[in-house]
Amino acid sequence: MAFFRQAKANQVEFKFKERVEAISIKKGVVAGVKTSFDTYAAPVVVDAAGADARELSKAIGLDIPVVPESHEAGITEPVRQFCPTMVVDLRPGRDSSNYYFYQNTHGQVVFCITPDPPFVGNDYRETSVFLPQVCARMVDLLPRLKNLRVRRVWRGLYPMTKDGSPLIGWNQHVKGLLHAAGTCGQGFMLGPGVGEVVARLIAKETTEEDRIILDGFSPYRSFGGGEALK
Repeated sequence: MAFFRQAKANQVEFKFKERVEAISIKKGVVAGVKTSFDTYAAPVVVDAAGADARELSKAIGLDIPVVPESHEAGITEPVRQFCPTMVVDLRPGRDSSNYYFYQNTHGQVVFCITPDPPFVGNDYRETSVFLPQVCARMVDLLPRLKNLRVRRVWRGLYPMTKDGSPLIGWNQHVKGLLHAAGTCGQGFMLGPGVGEVVARLIAKETTEEDRIILDGFSPYRSFGGGEALK
């Protein structure tokens, strides 16, 4: 909401509940986007569609290496502050590679687990497996957590790449198409920095530091290894 309010103060126009159906291309150059309500002309289109980025690109004959994975999370009732930092357990467990939890400013504990093998696809339905699985791991590590009551669980999508780093850069086949997707599980952490780099790319004001970052995040880099930011 803070980013939204700041953007509104700088005359950014938002369109909600309006699904992008296609990117308009004329002779290999971006012309705008077609949505479920209207058509918008633009010389630059930023593909920041997250888990839908690959499907959006396929609609214009492109294929980018972003695959959606379903991840579940939960949140507890608020309690007195006892955990001042995020706890990440990287040890593999039964049907999971790692998990994390932290206590927010309201005192609620937010927790998530990385399933192994991963659930590839765009399924938003919660499962009966998640809560017993993650709670067993959390209580084993910190027994006092057994007294917390869970308020709700939900399931969302991670836009994954092969090496766990985002895709940021211009498309080499369609002029004016800028990719900014594949932030995997670090979207909120990387988002502000990605936004600044994307803005400088559009304004043609990139710095030497930007170019170093963009080399590592190039959509055309050689992919290898696992998710480096875990």
